[in-house]
Amino acid sequence: MTNCENAEGFVCISCVDEVRLSFASHLSEALRRKGINNVVIDVDSDDLCKESQEKVEKSRVSVMVLPGNCDYSEVWLDKFAKVLRKNKEQVVVPVLYGDNQLRGEWLSALDLRGVSPIHKSRKECSDSTLVEEIVRDVYEKLFSMERIGIYPKLLEIEKMVNKQPFGIRCVGIWGMPGIGKTTLAKAVFHQMFGAFDASCFIEDSDKSVHEKGLYCLLEEQLLKDKRTVMELSSLRDRLNNKRVLVVLDDVHNALVAESFLEDFDWLGPESLIIITSRDKQVFHLCRINQIYEVQGLNEREALQLFLMCASLKDMGEEKNLHELFVKVINYANGNPLAISVYGRELKGKKKLSEMETAFLKLKRRPPFKIVDAFKSSYDTLSDDEKNIFLDIACFFQGENVNYVIQLLEGCGFFPHVGIDVLVEKCLVTISENRVRLHNLTQDIGREIINGETVQIERRTRLWEPWSIKYLLEYNEQKGIGEPKATFKRAQGSEEIEGMFLDTSNLRFHVQPSAFKNMLNLRLLKIYCSNPEVHPVINFPKGFFLSLPNELRLLHWENYPLRSLPQSFDPRHLVEINMPYSQLEKLWGGTKNLEMLKTIRLCHSQNLVNIDDLVKAQNLEVIDIQGCTRLQSFPAAGQLLHLGVVNLSGCIHIKNVLEIPPNIETLNLEGTGILALPLSTVKPNHRELVNFLTEIPDLSEASKLERLTSLLESRSSSQDLGKLICLELKDCSCLQSLPNMANLDLLNVLDLSGCSMLNSIQGFPRFLKELYLAGTAIREVPQLPQSLELFKAHGSCLRSLPNMASLEFLKVLDVSGCSELETIHGFPRNLKELDFAGTTLREVPQLPLSLELLNAHSSDKFPMHYTFSNFFDLSPQVVNDFLVKALTNVKHIPREYTQDINKAPTFSFSAPSHTNQNATLGLQLGSSVMTRLNPSWRNTLVGFGMLVEVAFSEDYCDATGFGISCVCRWSNKEGRSYRKERNYHCWPPGKVVPKVRKDHTFVFCDVNMRPSTGERSDPDIWADLVVFEFFPINQQTKSLNDRFTVTRCGVRVINFTSGNTSLKNISPVLSLDPMEVSGYGVVEEALRVSYDDLQEVDKVLFLYIACLFNDEDVDLVASLIAGIDLDVISGLKVLADVSLISVSSNGEIVMPWLLLKMGKETLRRHFMLLSDCESSMSENLSDVSKKRRKSNAKKVVCVQATNLEDEWSWRKYGQKEILGSRFPRIYFRCTHKYTQGCLATKQVERSSTDPDMFIITYVSEHNCNASEPPYGQTDHDWDATMGTSTNDPAGCKNGSGSISQFIGEVPDHTARR
Repeated sequence: MTNCENAEGFVCISCVDEVRLSFASHLSEALRRKGINNVVIDVDSDDLCKESQEKVEKSRVSVMVLPGNCDYSEVWLDKFAKVLRKNKEQVVVPVLYGDNQLRGEWLSALDLRGVSPIHKSRKECSDSTLVEEIVRDVYEKLFSMERIGIYPKLLEIEKMVNKQPFGIRCVGIWGMPGIGKTTLAKAVFHQMFGAFDASCFIEDSDKSVHEKGLYCLLEEQLLKDKRTVMELSSLRDRLNNKRVLVVLDDVHNALVAESFLEDFDWLGPESLIIITSRDKQVFHLCRINQIYEVQGLNEREALQLFLMCASLKDMGEEKNLHELFVKVINYANGNPLAISVYGRELKGKKKLSEMETAFLKLKRRPPFKIVDAFKSSYDTLSDDEKNIFLDIACFFQGENVNYVIQLLEGCGFFPHVGIDVLVEKCLVTISENRVRLHNLTQDIGREIINGETVQIERRTRLWEPWSIKYLLEYNEQKGIGEPKATFKRAQGSEEIEGMFLDTSNLRFHVQPSAFKNMLNLRLLKIYCSNPEVHPVINFPKGFFLSLPNELRLLHWENYPLRSLPQSFDPRHLVEINMPYSQLEKLWGGTKNLEMLKTIRLCHSQNLVNIDDLVKAQNLEVIDIQGCTRLQSFPAAGQLLHLGVVNLSGCIHIKNVLEIPPNIETLNLEGTGILALPLSTVKPNHRELVNFLTEIPDLSEASKLERLTSLLESRSSSQDLGKLICLELKDCSCLQSLPNMANLDLLNVLDLSGCSMLNSIQGFPRFLKELYLAGTAIREVPQLPQSLELFKAHGSCLRSLPNMASLEFLKVLDVSGCSELETIHGFPRNLKELDFAGTTLREVPQLPLSLELLNAHSSDKFPMHYTFSNFFDLSPQVVNDFLVKALTNVKHIPREYTQDINKAPTFSFSAPSHTNQNATLGLQLGSSVMTRLNPSWRNTLVGFGMLVEVAFSEDYCDATGFGISCVCRWSNKEGRSYRKERNYHCWPPGKVVPKVRKDHTFVFCDVNMRPSTGERSDPDIWADLVVFEFFPINQQTKSLNDRFTVTRCGVRVINFTSGNTSLKNISPVLSLDPMEVSGYGVVEEALRVSYDDLQEVDKVLFLYIACLFNDEDVDLVASLIAGIDLDVISGLKVLADVSLISVSSNGEIVMPWLLLKMGKETLRRHFMLLSDCESSMSENLSDVSKKRRKSNAKKVVCVQATNLEDEWSWRKYGQKEILGSRFPRIYFRCTHKYTQGCLATKQVERSSTDPDMFIITYVSEHNCNASEPPYGQTDHDWDATMGTSTNDPAGCKNGSGSISQFIGEVPDHTARR
């Protein structure tokens, strides 16, 4: 069975009768050879049978061979329009065949309909070639959509199958409707069926089994036998012990799969049974443990499918169109069915407004195909499960699952079981403890409600503001006489069970009897989703009559009245949530609050009385924060279930008489409390009995049971042993605390802002979070081993105990503790440390686990370390830490770098010290070059950039100060590229104190990667890149007048841990002009070194020099084009003759004098290079391939009095040098022929300073200098070189002192 053997796999070829037996027939046969067997030829003159006509209508692809005859034009245009209009999911492939007279008209008509591509016959294209093009297009349109995102899932299924033990293997494929279960099962089937003796794919298994019976169906599919067999024995005889592959697709009834697995245990070993279902319970009943959950398409795959279904080639250039497509894809959330349906619905629409309107309609009224897919799962639910699903779809998307369960439990729906069923049927998911629905699922749920009736008041759930306003609004029709109020719309609203009204941008008055007829209203929520908007929802007469007594949830923000209706019976209420209300009290008298579990009256500033709450025996949460007029909190010692009490901001509450015995979270932040009662009050029996008699509707047996449990709890709970969180923040009157060591469950203790608190006796031993910010505490007792977070910023701490043993502590903040002088040790797993504003003189060893360190100002970088102005710290501490940090950055995991966007991965700042430059290997100047690893495209993470900045004495403010980094390179054609990134040395907007002395800044950035804006990484010539650094302000303007980059360096960060330095190139001190007297002498020495280079090395030198000078890079384009340099060898040569400096870190530095010389040399010879560009390139190309072995060279400048050295030399030649006043004299070692020493040297007098000589040593001596030259006569030099014209004495002996020869060199100035 193939993918094409279903209705959606049919291909229809529509054509005129003239081409039916020729072109159309050949096309049909070609499609069959490709594996597309179901092809129907629809000829306009034929009357197709009913079956063929159905296939034409349901065909997935329609190939329309358009005629060129004028007689057919109108008919076929109408037919073409009919096809496009009738089946929007059908893909149309238009073909203009033959000598088409109407080609222009057809192309215009097809273009208007947005159909592409159009296949056209042409002179240079044979019919067979045209057929191949059409077949390829049809095949891609038929199957490419199904293949998107399948391959990775297919591999996972194969792994799951292969891991199973020997025997019959079973795999379940589970997922929501439309997610691609069937498509994935088909892909697995076609991938594997060839390895089995028999195989079958049964689509819509429940329906197929019901119609034909399981045994008959399997015999048809497995044995290709049309006989009807109702006995299992016959099938067993023919398939016994054979390897069989069976796919049961879309199983709803678990009995079908269960019976199959039980009756077919005789299948051969390694048989494979695959079952797809949207109900996980099917797999549990069939005891299938290997279940694969199908995930949705990722963003790239979803976009690809959407564009294909919408017949669009790309996203388009229009920004709004791009945003709309992304919105559609995000809404579909990876569901292939939704993406394909939305794409086809938007196909052909060219205007943005048309697309937006169509999408809004799709959201409001989902297409039938999507509704049908989800509705089938909904129909299998029980009544309670349907109610749970509809409540979640309409009201509880994204809510906390415990909150939802509590409310639905109060409605009697058994949500613990019901939500599990919804999860197993893929209608609901639980993620991060929240209930979530796919957007489509929510739409279907709401569509079910809207489909109940067209009458709004007859619907069971309402959430649309306009419809709720329609029901509740109070209208006055003014006529002659008194105003006449009308309100008839809420009549007949007995069916309403839930109402959630978002009052954003609404202003209306509520009818006093608005809720009178809503007898079944369970859930009422009136809220404002926009905190910046203040809605106006009032009662015109200052009251309203009643609320439904069936309410479980009463959530009403900004409730405008002083109390709830007196007639309201809250016996079923589970939660009261009325923040920012005008309530003074809830109601008058005593009410039955047996079901009430949560009450929140936050910021109800007129509230003065809540004493009735103590009657709610099942109360779990009391949140009355911000109720500023509330004077007291009732004695709640008898509320055994109360776990959370929030009194924060109740400034007039000065004491808490009783604390519930099972309290877990107590928030007293900002109250006027003076002392904390850590033991409960034990009431006498008479008080308990009197209390129980006040509770109505409670039987005597229940009273006795409640009294017994209360007494037991009171006798056993004499402290706050179950307290988990204690919030005392900003309790400015609190002066002391008792010993809390016995509070074993306390995890969070917040005492920040308790400015009068100066001592603590002890901490709970399992405490995890401790906040002491702003307290007067000077010393703390031993911290518990369990502590994970300690924040004491701005406190009066003077010392801290040794924290080295606190292995769980991750965050330590003692910033602003101005009296803190010493810290004895840091935990080894510490991640965040802040000691800015302290007076620390010495810092212990910093742990390598540290990710954030601040000793100056706060920031939000992922890894940021600030030591600004921390001059008391040892430079070695700072250096060691930076070296280790840079080492750690090299091991950044690949997946982490994908989450970095704008901020650098790592940043560091600290004062500069003398020995720091030696440690970090910084180079003089503001620019540096480095060479990337040849495989940098696969290994490069980013760069670490080190910049030393000198701050001028007269600068005013360093706020917003930053460094601009420019990375430059050239491609193989000589074209120049650059990338610029700006880094803030301190967070923008922060006030930075005046920075004293020089500081070093380090930025590690994974986004500083050479790129040209194209998808592929650029070709970088010689893999050389230059980095330049400039000081800038917050507006990226240059600050070179007040700040100077004095030194810099670059580190290449790779995924691999290997060193990226240029190996075998030892650091060479560059000739720094600032340290050598006489620029002219140095320049001549450098020029000598340059002149003696091979041509290919000269090109490399000029390229490096001009890459540093951004404006001159194009000048060497003609040189580097087509040249394959041995860069490593060339760099060695340049470093040996001191034309560049290469550090141990692989950085290449060229002093400004060399840059100037290279620039002038290039410009001087530029015209010559242009004239002989091609020949020079050829010569250089040959040289680069045949580079002669280079000899080590050393150039020195010496005074005339220091010409002699320890070696014995013999002059063997002399040469006039262009541009120089003096000749160059050549010497060789006197032991060349006796010991084979190859050392030579060249001596030249400086033209600018005759007292200075430039000596170039070539190769090193390998001779024994103490041994006299053997077998060499005094006339060897004369015999080999002839008498020197510059030797007046005839130089009978070539040996002699250097000064002897140099001194005889005449002055050539006159001659020139």
